[in-house]
Amino acid sequence: MNLIRSKLFITAGLLLIAVLSIQTNANAGVTVQKITEAALDELIQASNNKMVVTFMAAWCGPCIDELPTLNRLYKKYNGRGLKFIGISIDIEGPRAMQPIIDKLKVGFPIYWYGEPAIKKYSIFAIPMVYLIKNGQIIEKLPGRRSERDLEKKIKRILEL
Repeated sequence: MNLIRSKLFITAGLLLIAVLSIQTNANAGVTVQKITEAALDELIQASNNKMVVTFMAAWCGPCIDELPTLNRLYKKYNGRGLKFIGISIDIEGPRAMQPIIDKLKVGFPIYWYGEPAIKKYSIFAIPMVYLIKNGQIIEKLPGRRSERDLEKKIKRILEL
């Protein structure tokens, strides 16, 4: 009888550990990763690509204010063939944006590219949202945008 109880206890413990492990991984969130110029170019220039790319910085209030809007649109359109990525231009590296991404529970990938992105992508204001279709930048949207405005432009990319 004691052996059966011990086995049940061990099984229950292992099951609890497995459940907690799954929950922890599901809530782990997005980690800001460094991205190379070549890898970013490959993401953006992929054919049959429909993408929203937002350039941002941790010190930029409008960038942070726009992230919840972008996250809602990501959740709404991600399953419809639209990709979202964020690019941090912070000089401090990936760690600058990470606390903001964690706090806002951003679900789409965020990469750190740093200051070289400013020149390479002709960024003259942030936030700066690029709309990409079939590997081509079809529109640059400087400054914070309303959810309604962004959604209208997204629907055009998706041809809805």
